[in-house]
Amino acid sequence: MKKRWRMIQKTALLLSALLLSGCAQSALRPASPSAPEEDSRLITEDGQSTADAVPSTAPETTAPIPETTVPPQPESTAPPPLETIEIIGGGEIDLSADPFAEGREPAGQYAPSALMYHLILEEPYTNLTDLFVRPSEFEDHLQVLTAAGCEFLFAGEYGTTEGRSIILTFDDGYEDNYTEMFPILKKYGARATVFMITANINAPGYLTEDMIREMADSGLVRFESHTVTHPTLTSLSREGLQEQFAGSANRLYELTERYPTAICYPGGTVNDFVIGEATRYYTFGYTTVNSANTSGCNPLAIPRVRVSRGMSGAAVMSKLGW
Repeated sequence: MKKRWRMIQKTALLLSALLLSGCAQSALRPASPSAPEEDSRLITEDGQSTADAVPSTAPETTAPIPETTVPPQPESTAPPPLETIEIIGGGEIDLSADPFAEGREPAGQYAPSALMYHLILEEPYTNLTDLFVRPSEFEDHLQVLTAAGCEFLFAGEYGTTEGRSIILTFDDGYEDNYTEMFPILKKYGARATVFMITANINAPGYLTEDMIREMADSGLVRFESHTVTHPTLTSLSREGLQEQFAGSANRLYELTERYPTAICYPGGTVNDFVIGEATRYYTFGYTTVNSANTSGCNPLAIPRVRVSRGMSGAAVMSKLGW
């Protein structure tokens, strides 16, 4: 009986050992492979993974961002003066010589010089300070020119004269041409030409219709074309040029009852194609070429002397070679 009991115990122990051995082997056996997890990233149309757009987990800095201050600009209702560039091109039309000079009887021995102004103001409101001639300086110019017996011509009156003659021109048509320049002009009985950008009439900082009428009625100021919108003429088609030339001429006639006969090329940009179209509307054309000598020049490419802030009457005379 005891032997049988011991046999049963040994058998039970053997079975327990076998069971424990199987469990250990199962625990050591690698798990069976399962289906790979689906990648949750999406590929965009440009081939970039959205994982690239995951924001960085780096801690955000708490350092303050330094503030940058922009100095306030001075308030002004006046427009910035327009810079000028010189682009003079040749071609079928000679821009340097008068094509009609041969066989013409000269009216006098002097060819007029043209002076180029923009603004007459005591204080500049942009960094283009050279364009802001002081009222006292402008008056000094007129004093010296008048004392020299100089004849004042309009831009549409270009031609040789018996004595010295000058053409005062003002580009763009700024409001100060009425408030500052016009009273000084009346004081000396001088005459001047304003090349007006007609689209800017009544705009802040520019001449108004009433100002233009009053100046034109005085007989001391004539208004000539500076086109409608002051574009780069050499970039326009024939139709575009016609719109600028005809539109400007019609607007000025509406205000002054006089069609312009002269044009100032915006920014000085001009070539033979532009001049060819200009001849259909104007007799004279003024450039930004800085020269006092207009003798024998093409009447549609007349140079002018730049007048800058700080120039005295004596300096102007020196520029003119008088």
